[in-house]
Amino acid sequence: MGEKKPGQYMISEIMEQPDAIRRTLSEAQEEAREVALAIMNRFVYTTGSGSSYHASLVLGRTLMRISGSRVISIPASELPDWLPSDLSDSALVAFSQSGESKDVLTAVDSFRKLGPGSPVVAVTNTPESTLTMVSDHIILTRAGVERAVAATKTYTAQLAVSFVLSLELALLNGRKVEPLVKELWTIPGKVRGSIEMSRSPARDLARRLYKRPVGFVLGRGPNYPTALEAALKLRETSNLHYVGYAAREFLHGPIQLVDRGTPVIFLGWRENEEVVRRVSSLGGDPVLVGEEGDIILPSTNYEFTPILMVVPMQLLSYEVSILRGLDPDKPEKLSKVVRE
Repeated sequence: MGEKKPGQYMISEIMEQPDAIRRTLSEAQEEAREVALAIMNRFVYTTGSGSSYHASLVLGRTLMRISGSRVISIPASELPDWLPSDLSDSALVAFSQSGESKDVLTAVDSFRKLGPGSPVVAVTNTPESTLTMVSDHIILTRAGVERAVAATKTYTAQLAVSFVLSLELALLNGRKVEPLVKELWTIPGKVRGSIEMSRSPARDLARRLYKRPVGFVLGRGPNYPTALEAALKLRETSNLHYVGYAAREFLHGPIQLVDRGTPVIFLGWRENEEVVRRVSSLGGDPVLVGEEGDIILPSTNYEFTPILMVVPMQLLSYEVSILRGLDPDKPEKLSKVVRE
């Protein structure tokens, strides 16, 4: 066997996403139905750390928008300091790829102590992990082993679980979501399309951005969490200081940092044209991602766009990292599981 090339695992795992999502949609449905019954009519807390927190934000929004639930999403490291003293009629959905994150396990323990009768749900890629042992219900992502430190296929598999769970709960609540259910089953093919359509533009864009030390990623609605995730990928793999914001929140302070040539990536840019114009007027370098623009993606229901929109950002992170002479599989200061 030859020497491993930089980024070999990450690019392979990006390419595996359509199959990982398809497996997850097919095999997690019964688990999601059981969880939907358990959390029905409860106030739901969603939590996680890093990419898993971003997935928990997507779940929080889809539970509110698709199933009509009452939800709040809080980072796992902060959850113990935010919980109220009475957690009756509540539930916790905890995301962790490994099921071993110290912050997530501490959050679960805090929730248990304040709400001993309230259900805890694990969303994890790792059966028989500590998180599965301390949870009442489990939804497994079927992403397979992920060796690169930066989450790619485990993240999109978590989004697939989020959509399945939200739809199952919506059906229990009597909501008419059959068109969404049908659309969800087209997502694996559309993710493959997203990979094919964005591979070459991401490579071209990387050459435009890799020497820019500071940049921003902006999104709105379902793609605010995607903006956070995209910026995290660029920080993790490329050592560039990218920060994600809700698009219009960017106008409330951070836009002060835009200078001539500052890259600002817009996810779903058509709904943020006013912000695009403002960035352009300041000499910034807008990058437009969506159904038209610098990177063009397949169309899908608005609620499902995060699972397509994150793919070109993963590819961009990989390409920028390689151009900068780094190995995106193993950033030198990070590990796959944070146990400290």
